[in-house]
Amino acid sequence: MKRVRQLRRFILLLIAFVSLSITEAVEKVSYHTVHVQIGNIRNTNGRIQLQVFKDQKGYEEKDPFKAHFIEKKGMKNKSLFYTIKGLETGTYGIAILDDENKNTKMDYGWMLPKEGFGFADYYHTGWTKPHFDDFKFYLNSDKTVKIIVRYL
Repeated sequence: MKRVRQLRRFILLLIAFVSLSITEAVEKVSYHTVHVQIGNIRNTNGRIQLQVFKDQKGYEEKDPFKAHFIEKKGMKNKSLFYTIKGLETGTYGIAILDDENKNTKMDYGWMLPKEGFGFADYYHTGWTKPHFDDFKFYLNSDKTVKIIVRYL
C-alpha cells in the first residue's frame, strides 16, 4: 500500500513538472509584426501578391509559408503599406508580384516579365531569379522592410 501511494505521488509530481515545462515553453514563443513598405507601383490595376517564405526550398517550389493579396485601392504616391502580424522569431523572406490581371502568376511577354516584382530590402537587378539568401532576414522583434517594385 505504501509503494502504491509513493508511486501515485511520483506520477503526480511528474505530471506537474511536465505541465509546467510545457507552459513555460509555450510562454517563451514570441510573435512579431513586419511592416512592409512597397514603392514604385506603376498603376492601380490588379493587386499585390505578397508571399512570405521561410527557406530556399519553399521559395524554389513556390510554396510560401503565408500569402497575402493586397488591393491597390489604398495606394498613394505609387506606394502601399501592409502589416503582417503574428510571425514567430525566425528567418523569413518576402517576395511580391504586382499581379496586374489578378491571375496569381507572373505573366511574360517575349521572355521578359510583363508584371512587376520585388523582394524585402533587396532590389534585384539580375536577369535570373534571386536566391533566398539575397532577401532573407532574421526576425526577433518588430521590423519594417522596404520593397521597390521592378518592371522590365
